[in-house]
Amino acid sequence: MPNSDDFRVKRIQRMLLEMAKGNFFYSIEPSDKNDNIASLVVMLNMVNEEIGAAFIHQGFANAHHTPQCVIQLSMILDGNGYIELLTNGTCSLLSYPPKDLFGKHISEFMTERSREKWNKKMSKHLKQERSETVLFLEFITNDGLLLAKDCQISVYQALDGSGQKTLLNSVFFSKGEPFETGLPKNKLKVTKGIKEHKVTLTPEDIQIIRDVHDMIINNLDKDLPTLQDLARQKGTNEYKLKYGFKQIYGTTIFRFLIRERLRMARTLIQHSTLTIKQIIQMTGFKSKTHFSRAFKDKYGMSPTDLRS
Repeated sequence: MPNSDDFRVKRIQRMLLEMAKGNFFYSIEPSDKNDNIASLVVMLNMVNEEIGAAFIHQGFANAHHTPQCVIQLSMILDGNGYIELLTNGTCSLLSYPPKDLFGKHISEFMTERSREKWNKKMSKHLKQERSETVLFLEFITNDGLLLAKDCQISVYQALDGSGQKTLLNSVFFSKGEPFETGLPKNKLKVTKGIKEHKVTLTPEDIQIIRDVHDMIINNLDKDLPTLQDLARQKGTNEYKLKYGFKQIYGTTIFRFLIRERLRMARTLIQHSTLTIKQIIQMTGFKSKTHFSRAFKDKYGMSPTDLRS
């Protein structure tokens, strides 16, 4: 039986990763437990809400210099509430592939409280030929996080004669890209040592490098492809990928991978009941010897000493 504390730690980790990428619309459902993890969840939700408000409502940021990224949650349901169409943004927000959403009842992805609200409110609206309302709904993502937002609900009759449909729509904001696009003067020069500029990174190149950064963080347990293969997959070249990554993040791709694996391992050792062997597997290290040596070089103590 899975450990509930492990599951809560994984949700916290996913939420922190999303916040690091600029997505502040996730929260974690509070539990009925009264322990350190429960207290951390409450504090994390509060911090997330404050940071999100700063970007969304511009309370602490200049609107003219803070690009916004709009992500739309939008889906069309049949007369019984089953999902017929949805946007790519919806799949991204809920962390589900389309095949796991199509044909499913919308309430399957809601909290119990939102299911009750949906069933109660929509039974009245579905009796009408056309109606509109706004409902505050809480969705549960594939990672166990809450996605809560006011949703515009529109009931209408399809023009093709297929019967009654329901359009559910909401908009989420994230921090967006830290680099403006289409401005040649903002291109980033990448140098090798102190020699002349070798590469000019366009905003598209920078986005590719950021995608590689996110891919590494979200797949720490997997082997990294060769840099040549990785560059080919992302539509760039190895030289631009290597030196662009170092210019932006201050380290090489390989060192960044090891650093993030060790950081994740340290968190799991301190805040989970997983065995050292399980943590080694989750963080992608090939052997206990390699892991222990790298961990001690980084933190000055062995994994076992940290836990004891």
